[in-house]
This record gives sequence, structure tokens and C-alpha cells, in this order.
Amino acid sequence: MHDIKFGTDGFRGIIAEDFTFLNVALIGKAIAYYMRKTKSKTYQKGLIVGYDRRFLSDKFAQCISKEISDDGVPVLLTDTPVSTPAVSAYIRSEGLLGGIIITASHNPPNFNGIKIKNEFGASAEKFVTEELERYISSNKTLKTKKVKAASIKKVKIISPYIKSIKKYLDFELLKKNRFNVVVDAMHGVGQGLVEETLKNTGCKVTSLNSTHDPLFGGVNPEPIAVNLPGLITYVRTNRCDLGIALDGDGDRVGAMCPDGRFINSHYAICLILIHLIENRKWTGRVLKSINTTTMVDKITQHYNLKLEEVPVGFKNIASEMLKGDVLLGGEESGGIGFKNYMPERDGVLSGLLLLEMMAYRKQSILKIIQYIEKRFGKYEYLRRDLKLKRKLSLSTIKQPRSIIKKKVVDIKTYDGIKFILEDESWLIIRASGTEPIVRIYAESGTLEQTRKLIDFGCRQVL
Repeated sequence: MHDIKFGTDGFRGIIAEDFTFLNVALIGKAIAYYMRKTKSKTYQKGLIVGYDRRFLSDKFAQCISKEISDDGVPVLLTDTPVSTPAVSAYIRSEGLLGGIIITASHNPPNFNGIKIKNEFGASAEKFVTEELERYISSNKTLKTKKVKAASIKKVKIISPYIKSIKKYLDFELLKKNRFNVVVDAMHGVGQGLVEETLKNTGCKVTSLNSTHDPLFGGVNPEPIAVNLPGLITYVRTNRCDLGIALDGDGDRVGAMCPDGRFINSHYAICLILIHLIENRKWTGRVLKSINTTTMVDKITQHYNLKLEEVPVGFKNIASEMLKGDVLLGGEESGGIGFKNYMPERDGVLSGLLLLEMMAYRKQSILKIIQYIEKRFGKYEYLRRDLKLKRKLSLSTIKQPRSIIKKKVVDIKTYDGIKFILEDESWLIIRASGTEPIVRIYAESGTLEQTRKLIDFGCRQVL
């Protein structure tokens, strides 16, 4: 009846088409029903509802809060737009049942979405979202017995979130440094968070694209190089030590070197992994999504750390983090989780850990990148997104013995299809879990070869 399907991180849809007040209300009723059914003794702990800066996000947050509270589950509603990590941190600090964020993260401005967090601050498990889908499709939530309405209270969560970040960082070390930092919030809710954290330090912090713009300045709020021309120009002309870019809901990071070189998510993961190992002297399992750089493999092999590969979607990393002894978990889209923190990605903390690494080593970010490339090799990664009118079927993808004259030595099909070649380069063809597109990912030792791999992948689906 209502086509509500949860993807790799919640429900996403086009505003006024499938992301409507009716569907948001139905999801709210389903969540309340699930909480009262499965948490019958503790559902009065309640949920927190936050929202981003997208069109009508505040109204959608009010809508879902009312549906949940009317069905007997107390709601704490944030008083301003907030980042997803701030909501996750608040769930943990206050011992709540979970939380909801009205956000479509990095998706185009005409999208909105709902992320659901569990009591650990991590994305809700697949069995939870599947149960919610069943409730909605069977209309069970509309037939529940009337219960006494619960309260909706406004809360402020930004200050405690920033305190938790400062506690995690070696803040005294950062205070001694005079880094010149620029932060591109991409008009999202990451606005002001790095700035406030570094307040009262020797660092100079400049803000870009910090205003509230539901159209995100005409680009998708995804921190990748093509979306950050202003950041590239600024770091080059103002001799910045580091540029930090945050996605629409502040849980993912992109970064920029002083010369305008973009530090993609793969390099950010590897930089922070080296920092935790060499500077903080920490150990533990390392997790990466299937579409993440082979450099992670090289680093873990060198330090004799266990590496585990998981499907795309940070919830797959988070579920492993909950089992314990995880040093770092990273994904291609820029989400990174850390030991002794929460089982959730955090773009603000990721960016600040890059600064902390520079402070520990007393080196520029370029020098550190040169160091890891010398030790573990240089990797060139590309991604291309294709809009298809038909649904992708893996059965139609050919499985050749060689690609661009390189022998195929392994094929993985547990999330899309991944071809691994004899020189350790790889190609992935995979349908997005949040958008109606197919993504082609590739990595090799040279940009020319990676482009050839991407072109080959595109020919398989077009």
C-alpha cells in the first residue's frame, strides 16, 4: 500500500513524492509500535528526534515526534538543526532507547530521509527496519489500541556533543598549535562545530558555506572534490594547513591539502589509522567496506592487525564495533568510526583527528601523505555514478577472465560485483542503496589504469 523501503542507512525519498507527511507519520507509528512491543519495560526512556537543514525537515521532525508521542513513547525534540553524530552521542549519554534524524545526508536537495539509531547510537539493524516495513505494509500500526499520549520536550544537544569531542582529542596538544584551518560545511548542520571545538586554541578557523540554504549552493552536500571548488581555491590562496569538508548531516568528512590536493575518504581512513597505531599506540581489529582502498590491507598486514571486509553501509561496521576490540572502521563514502568512541561515524572528529596527527608529528599533512605512500604505495581511486532507467541485475554482468589485459584472480558478489585483478587493482559495479543510480568504483596504482577500469565497468551496464 505504501512503498516504504529502508536502504543502507534509513529511508530516503523525493520530497512530496514518496517522502511525504503521510509516510513520515506511518514510519513514526511503526517505530512507536515496535518500541512498545519489544521494549515494553523500558520504552518510557523515550527517543530523541533531530533534524537537518533540508526543506521542511523541522516540520517533518514535528510530525514524526507527534505520532510517536501520541502512541505513548516520550520524545525529546532538538531545538535546532543538529548533526547525526550529535544525536547518536546524546542517545548514549542519556541512556535513551534510540533516536531518529530527519536527514537525507549527502543526497540532492529534493530528497529527504529518516535515519534510525538504536540505544548504542548506531544505525538500526536490518532486522529492525525489516520489522518496521512489515508493520507498515500490513497496516498493523494503524490498528493499535489507543494509549495515553506521552510528552514532547525540547532539548539542546550541541554543547554536550562538543564536550565529548574535546574529551576524545588531545586537546591540550591542539591548544599549543597555531594551525590555519578552513571548514566547508556545505550549507549543512556541520556548520560551527569545528569552529566551536577549536575555540580558545591557537588555531585560526575560517568558515565556508555555513549559511542555511536548503539548495546547498546548487551542489549535493557530499564532500568529494568535484563539489568543493571554493574550498580548493581558499586553501591555495590563504596558505591553510588543512581544509575540512563535512557532508549534509555532519557524519562524513573530506579534506584538502595546502596545495589544493583533495584527501579522499580512502586516504583519510589510512591517515587516521596510522595516527591511532603509531601516535596513540592503540591496537584492535580494523574494518572496511568492500569498496575501500587496498592500502588499508597493506597497513594492517604491516602491523599484524586483523582486517575484516563488510558490505557497504556503516551499520555493517557498527554491528562489528559493538562486538568490541575495533580500532577503526571506515567506508568509501567518508564515514569513519573509532576505538573508545561510539559505534558511529563522525565527520567532525575525523577532521580534527587529522589535525591532531599533524600536531603529534609536527609535520604538514602533505609530508605525512608522502610518508604513507612511500611505505605502503600510491593508490588512485575513482567513482562514477550512472542513472539507469532499468534496475541493475548482476546476472547480466559478464565475468571476464581478464580486464584491460589484467587477469581476474577473484570475484566477490556479496555486495554488487567486485573484480580483483592480478596486480591488486579492482573494479566494483553496485547499485546504490539510497539513490536510483548505479555506482562504478575502481582503484589501481595509476590514474590512467583506474580510468580504464571505470570505463570498462560503465560499458557493462550501459
